Amino acid sequence: MTEAYRAFGSYILFKEKLHDELGHLYRAGEFDAGGIRRTAWLRIFDAPGIPAEEMLGSFDDARQIGKLLQAANVASGTDYFAEEGIPAVASDYIAGQPLSYLFKKVEDEGFPVAVDNALLIMEKISLGLASGLVLDIGGRPLVHGMLHPGLIIVSNDGEGVVSGFGVADHLLNLLDTAEAEKIKPYLAPEVIVTRTPSKRADVYSLGAILYQLLTGESLPANPEERAGILDRAEMSYDGEAIPDDIKALLARCVAEKMEDRYSSAADFKKELDKLLYGGNYSPTTFNLALFMDRLFRDEIEADEKAKAHEAEVDVEPYLKPEPEPEEVEELAAPSKGGGKGLYLMIAAALLVVALGLVFFMRGGLGGPPPTPTPTPEEIAAQKAAQEKRIMELAAQIADQKMKEMETNISSELEQRQKKIEELQKQLTKKQSGPSNAAAEARRKAEIQKQIEAEKEQQRQQQEKLKKEKERLLEQSRREAEARAKKEADEAAAKAAEEAKAEEASTTPEETTPVTAAASTTEQQETGAPAVPMITENQFVPATEVDSQPALLKEEPVKWPRASRKVRHKKGMIIVEATVNASGRVEAVRILRADEEGGGIPDAVMTAVKKYLFKPGMKNGVKVKTTATVVKRYSFR
Repeated sequence: MTEAYRAFGSYILFKEKLHDELGHLYRAGEFDAGGIRRTAWLRIFDAPGIPAEEMLGSFDDARQIGKLLQAANVASGTDYFAEEGIPAVASDYIAGQPLSYLFKKVEDEGFPVAVDNALLIMEKISLGLASGLVLDIGGRPLVHGMLHPGLIIVSNDGEGVVSGFGVADHLLNLLDTAEAEKIKPYLAPEVIVTRTPSKRADVYSLGAILYQLLTGESLPANPEERAGILDRAEMSYDGEAIPDDIKALLARCVAEKMEDRYSSAADFKKELDKLLYGGNYSPTTFNLALFMDRLFRDEIEADEKAKAHEAEVDVEPYLKPEPEPEEVEELAAPSKGGGKGLYLMIAAALLVVALGLVFFMRGGLGGPPPTPTPTPEEIAAQKAAQEKRIMELAAQIADQKMKEMETNISSELEQRQKKIEELQKQLTKKQSGPSNAAAEARRKAEIQKQIEAEKEQQRQQQEKLKKEKERLLEQSRREAEARAKKEADEAAAKAAEEAKAEEASTTPEETTPVTAAASTTEQQETGAPAVPMITENQFVPATEVDSQPALLKEEPVKWPRASRKVRHKKGMIIVEATVNASGRVEAVRILRADEEGGGIPDAVMTAVKKYLFKPGMKNGVKVKTTATVVKRYSFR
């Protein structure tokens, strides 16, 4: 018997995750006649007050933005479409929770977000916004416009992904509806009045979200009630005032005057990084993943079981009959995308004209086009990208080195925290039987002394962890620079060999020595680095691909009978899969196994080998790279 799901366009709605002021958010399956193609997050903008026609008119531009904006902290695989006039956007599914749902869960469970985790979440979000600033839309950098927690996913593995670029600004029309009070806390005062997004308005939204992560409460909907709120705020984690360094960061984000704020999300991230890696905090992706696991463990396990079933759903009942063929019009109607669509059309026309000029000036197909001279902006962007790759690689190396030491110290810190809590209970517990005031005072003083000693030991261990991380980060950066240089040299050497081979196979009539010499001279004068040629199925490290592999089809794990006898009934297996350009898994290796017996790791590896991915991309080419797969188990 077929499960009674509902279809929306080419998607089957498997599970409703949110019903909020923006509409609905589902875990869904994209399907065709061949079955389920991929699991996706599907946001349906069906809330009353959303201007559907205007949003649909911006979808052409949003699709172009989606193609150009390939970043780790931005939703990938975006698909913009409408069903019966209702706009929707789908993106690659990552196992995680919407930030707005995380806020609700934290409140319901009384399980506040630790300061380090709050700062790390903000780093992920700000990195996603900063990635958009490199795109030029209508002569201005791309801004988000409506950074709402319902458009942010915090993954179970400690990552953060932002969606809604290109369409979120249309959601500002919700300020005219009954849901306005739920929207306003995340908007800058000038946006509430003018409905005009900006870079500094996005910074304000970052501050509003950080404030809620720290305090457990959103900013007041009325901007006039926000004055002096940072001075009165208390952190939900420990009931203390917000630390001065974080308070200063927040104050610049939510400043009433635009000019008093950080100029962009990129500038905010620079200041945030100073706190993360040079201050009193030691955030790690591991600890954030651990927090997500503790808060959502039951849901994570239920979702994984449900996904295995959903991948095998019979799609036949959801297929629509083939439409009658229609005559194709010779001339396409102009887009309703407004000014931004016009800019894209003009840019495309100019590109065609430019290519035509090059074609005729070069005498048709007589030779390859000349190598374009990089602009100073392009050179700066290449250098920034190289620096970003080095930092990501350094963080990866440091994270690997820190895992064992961090696990040991975290265990000691947890034990000390339990001891402190036990001592505090003893401090408040009244002694049974007769006792005099002096003896009771001595008993409490002794317990308080033990508490202070434990806290001091805890502080010293945290300081030790912080210093060790700083040392490892510096060491890892040097290693990353050396590794990046080696990879660049190897790529350049390979490109040179390929160019030499191509030159040898070219006929004398096709060679253009003048152009080649000019191109070489231009590169020497500008100092532009050579861009290595990427071939299909070439291996590219996961830290350097433009888009990571996205899971399309998952194979259920067949747990062996011996797994029933394992010592740890609950745990996690983390696997690294090598995914080729066809999306197939070529090799797997275990990164972490909470249980090594019972055939559990082997069962996970066997299943992962049968996974199907959307391959990773580099410079528009499908490449071979690695993907991380996390499998949790729970045996009764």
